[in-house]
Amino acid sequence: MARETTVKTEWNGKELMIGAMEKMETNAERVGMMLDGAVVRSISTGQPVKRVGNRLVGLDPSKANKPPHVLHGLLRNSISHRVQIKSGSINVFVGANTPYARALEYGNPKSNLRARPYLRPAIAKNRDKALKRLAKGVFPKNRKAAK
Repeated sequence: MARETTVKTEWNGKELMIGAMEKMETNAERVGMMLDGAVVRSISTGQPVKRVGNRLVGLDPSKANKPPHVLHGLLRNSISHRVQIKSGSINVFVGANTPYARALEYGNPKSNLRARPYLRPAIAKNRDKALKRLAKGVFPKNRKAAK
């Protein structure tokens, strides 16, 4: 005669969700760092320069639809990210904080500047990697993986 064993388990959904959100928050910060690093790398091509009066002039500017080349490094140094947790959702924002960042990304017809996208292509290229990193370890398959 076979013996039956009953295992009694409790569902701790609230604790599970709190742990998952904490892990995702940590992962989201890592994703933000990874993505802003990818954007910085995409705009790290230098160029020869010459001084004209008090300003530097680039001698090898980027072509339209290619990431901008570095002149002063202001755009590259302004790339940052932030993580926002709101109403059970986690958002990762990556952007630049220079007056001309938007004009480089999208172009500016008024000044005859064609788009030199750097942010969207870098993020799109790393999208799958970012999603995997965001979900990593959130719901471990066994107890040992949770530690």
